Amino acid sequence: MPLQNYNTQFPGRRAAPSYVWPETALVNCRRLARSVPEVGLYLLETHACRAYGPKDLPQKTYGLTYHLHLPLDLPWQLGGETAFSLVEDLLVLTAHLQPWGFVLHPPAQRRALEDFLAAWTASGRDAAAVLLANTEQDAPAEVLTLARELGCGLCLDLGHLLAMDHALPMDDPFLPQACRMLHVYSPFGAEGPPPGRSHSHRPLACLSPAGRDMLLWMLAHLHPETVVMEVFAPAHLVETLAVFTALAASAGAGA
Repeated sequence: MPLQNYNTQFPGRRAAPSYVWPETALVNCRRLARSVPEVGLYLLETHACRAYGPKDLPQKTYGLTYHLHLPLDLPWQLGGETAFSLVEDLLVLTAHLQPWGFVLHPPAQRRALEDFLAAWTASGRDAAAVLLANTEQDAPAEVLTLARELGCGLCLDLGHLLAMDHALPMDDPFLPQACRMLHVYSPFGAEGPPPGRSHSHRPLACLSPAGRDMLLWMLAHLHPETVVMEVFAPAHLVETLAVFTALAASAGAGA
């Protein structure tokens, strides 16, 4: 099924991850440029991604805007400065693409995050470009508090929120200001949550009625710069883009 370019009036950019086809990020970005205006470079494994060369990463923009998803396996136990030194290599590798935001799963140790951000700002970068994501361990309210206190942005992950049955702090006036990115997908298939509440990345068509209502609320009340269709197969991306287009229209996001 070919990908299409969904030109909605949604004020934010639609984005896809850099692993939709089982190819390099370079190949994925070249193909995705026909369908979305932005790609998130998913640099999830520290040492493997630091070894990337010119054939792995795009060497030109292909007309795309970029953001980075920073590694999930950073050695936070060695301290925030060490974690930043490893991330900085990735920032240098991708600097020519001028990524605007950097998604980070916050570590369990607040001190490590504070030291990471201190090194980040000491390098001349803006802490507001670091988008802290809610995870299975960290509910949106907790991450929003971190973002407020540390000067970061928020990447609100719908799948994590639904999978863990976390609450969204809808009444917090800082939420619309902080939320610069959404990750959208269904965490479960039609069979519902498996034991233990682990989850996968399913198309938006698999969302429960409650999940659709939550996404509709987000689209009506938040104003993210980017919404990432966080699915990892071409057919799932086609389906998710189509469902998102319909939901955004019904939420009045394109009005």
